[in-house]
Amino acid sequence: MQFEGRTVVITAGASGMGRRIAQRMSERGANIVIADISHDQAQELAAQLPSSLAACCDVRDSGDVERVRDLALERFGTVDIVMSHAGTATAGLVHEISETDWQRMLDLNVVGMARVVRAFLPHMLERGSGHFIMTSSSLALLGGHPVSALAVPYIASKAAVIGLAQAVATAHAAQGIKVTLFAPDATETGWSPEPAAGKAGSNAGQVAAGLPQYPRQTPEQAADVLMGALDAGSFLASATPDHPRLLRLQADALLDPEALREEYLPQAAAHS
Repeated sequence: MQFEGRTVVITAGASGMGRRIAQRMSERGANIVIADISHDQAQELAAQLPSSLAACCDVRDSGDVERVRDLALERFGTVDIVMSHAGTATAGLVHEISETDWQRMLDLNVVGMARVVRAFLPHMLERGSGHFIMTSSSLALLGGHPVSALAVPYIASKAAVIGLAQAVATAHAAQGIKVTLFAPDATETGWSPEPAAGKAGSNAGQVAAGLPQYPRQTPEQAADVLMGALDAGSFLASATPDHPRLLRLQADALLDPEALREEYLPQAAAHS
């Protein structure tokens, strides 16, 4: 993919994977708009990158997202690529997670991405070109991971992102709009999910203690996967090793997550 002179907006671009991806795209000549709920972190990164702009943005607020769009257009004239990367997670058992926590996660992880698409798509349609990158998760792409017991709302929200990415790609391919679905694997970003408030007698801690440890990738490895997929023109950028075989296993089992459960055991054994 050509990045020289193109403008990229990245939500949650100030830290972790978003930060490294912003750096990689900047190294290849892109104008970068770092839209992050932490304006201080966004400004700190923007100060290090040529032709960049920091903007405070909470994707739960349509006004914030639209303001980022307007700032980007005012500064650079066009927006070519939008990476909708902002998301959150809550750890806990499905029946112990409050409705408030469910709504908060869906508002940020799913409706937040829809707000980003709504804000930038008209500009792209008017130009006849544009590219969305939407961040999902390996946990939603491939079922059966033992950690699923503590991540049901997160997985549900990230599965919705898969549908959103496919639907946008299908609806607007003829109008020059491209989509990449980014599915990182477990990545060491320095951020961990917030524990759900739960209720008396919760055994989420016992479940977590009984789960095996799994290897984590670095933000650099995740960025390599995404950049490689963008250069190849692939719809899916999955950071899960051997994912083509695993996706075929899952399809052959008609999406039954039991088909992949044992695939995770060697990973855990190697990491223990």
